[in-house]
Amino acid sequence: MALYVFTDLDDSLFQTRGKCPPAATLHTLAVDRQGQPLSFATDAQQTLLAWLDHGVVIPVTGRNSAALARVRVRFPSFRITSHGAMVVGPDGNPDQRWLALLEESLVHWQSRLNTALAELEARRQRQRLALRLRIIEDQGLPCYLSVKGEAADLETLEAAMGELWEPALMHRNGENMALLPAFASKLRAVEFVLARLAEQDVRPLVIGLGDSLTDLPFLRLCDYAMIPRRSQIQERLWP
Repeated sequence: MALYVFTDLDDSLFQTRGKCPPAATLHTLAVDRQGQPLSFATDAQQTLLAWLDHGVVIPVTGRNSAALARVRVRFPSFRITSHGAMVVGPDGNPDQRWLALLEESLVHWQSRLNTALAELEARRQRQRLALRLRIIEDQGLPCYLSVKGEAADLETLEAAMGELWEPALMHRNGENMALLPAFASKLRAVEFVLARLAEQDVRPLVIGLGDSLTDLPFLRLCDYAMIPRRSQIQERLWP
């Protein structure tokens, strides 16, 4: 039986240096736009990656395709990016059937993303919040609104995001927050890829790995789920 692993990346398989254990041996697994080391795996995470590589690893990540390309992990099959807004095929191009599903949604949500960005930027300036806001694009398509900064400032802005976006679909973990359109769904994207695999007569054993509360819906689709220590899921649901 084939083994497929649907896995989140940041804070699951690697993390920034500040989140790594003190004195740990670190391995660079992602670089920034200038090619400088950005994210690191511990020896334990390296061992896990080597084991996962016995199967087919499919990323399920908030990174867009450009950021995913800076990750030093082999992804030979589908890739799910931008919090599930984009599905990229094994050939490295957006899955055309996925794009067809998004076509109608994108027309509606693009204007809403632009409106939300303008309103939140105005509030940020009025309240002098140290935050960075921008619309993240993937394969040339607008996918979600990213907000990064200090936790206290994120909390100040979070209520406003809920007011602007009903129902509010948000991802929040640490110093990162994302306002998600309805089509940006890791659950929906994993369901889509599993259906594509079934069309190829692939009946895999499916393992899921994730650290955030927003990973839970897609983890429930898997035969087995793995959760890192000190993750958001563990701290909130399994203290």
